[in-house]
Amino acid sequence: MTQSPGRSSGPQAVPAGGALPSRSAPAGSLADMVEAAPAVRFGESLPPATLAKVGVLTALLVGAHYWQIDRLVRQWIMDPDWTHGFVIPLFSLYLLYSRRHELLAAERRTGLLSYLGLLIILLSLLAQPLCVYPIRNYWFMQIFMVGVVFGLVLYLGGAAVIRLTWLPILFLLFAMPISPSIYTRISLPLQGFAAKGAMLMLRLGGVSIRAVASSLTLVTRSGIRQDLNVAEACNGMKLLMAFLALGVAMAYLDDKPIWQRIILVGAAIPIAILCNVIRVAITCWMYYIDRKELGERFMHYFTGLLMLVPAFLMLWGLARLLRALPRFFSWLVDKLFVEVSDEDDGDGAERPAQAGDAS
Repeated sequence: MTQSPGRSSGPQAVPAGGALPSRSAPAGSLADMVEAAPAVRFGESLPPATLAKVGVLTALLVGAHYWQIDRLVRQWIMDPDWTHGFVIPLFSLYLLYSRRHELLAAERRTGLLSYLGLLIILLSLLAQPLCVYPIRNYWFMQIFMVGVVFGLVLYLGGAAVIRLTWLPILFLLFAMPISPSIYTRISLPLQGFAAKGAMLMLRLGGVSIRAVASSLTLVTRSGIRQDLNVAEACNGMKLLMAFLALGVAMAYLDDKPIWQRIILVGAAIPIAILCNVIRVAITCWMYYIDRKELGERFMHYFTGLLMLVPAFLMLWGLARLLRALPRFFSWLVDKLFVEVSDEDDGDGAERPAQAGDAS
């Protein structure tokens, strides 16, 4: 009978003292040998007393800005360019939830930086009445409302907490409707660009069309002349703000180098402009095929939702490409550059054969 491997055939030797030697633990990596720190529970990080303080401060914050929040919500309802404002606060909460373990483990320490948060709170509160008079700009006032939230978190949580929460807080700015004067300066060039871009796309399809500023003139298949105008509602501002928010979210959720985050956020601007050009071109195509009833309302709103799909795919594909670039350049460098062996001479000549070398 053969002996089974790894099993002793005879009695084990017992050392002096009568204790059997302990079986040694298998060798593993350093990460396996380091005991992971236990996760901090919600109740340990935020005891009831702390939750009560947070609740009181939140109630005071909402009460002090109730009329601003009410005006903001009404604009989200009435203005079709800012209906995405309802989604932004929910997504900010999701961004915080995605870092919940780090937030619970973050050390809340008051210091000099925390007093900077108190200064931000005071300046933001003092600036808000000035935005009513004499500045008369409600957008600035809403920005300072977000500044109060930022300063409050900095004052209570300190540097470790604000490092994890600054972007979800500032993300709320995407829900703040831009003041009309700034909005007009941005929307007018976008309207003209959408008209010219749609003209070029439709000409590729054989459509007789010309563009002057934001006005389009095309001849339908039945020979009817149609005069169209890229209205303010089609300027692409809604897509621009929505896609910028999407780019910021995609840059924040995954761990990426800073240069990749900047490219993702910056790429949202040309992607939004391109999607709006496609949207206007599809609407004009409805007029070209003599389906005016579709071009007037249905395609206008439907394509606004439809463009979210290619925009997300373009941002997602760009993120995958940026992630693969370092590996591609590393492979390219390995292929282009050959490592010189230490045994080679300086002039690249082979060393003479010595005894024992294979012939």
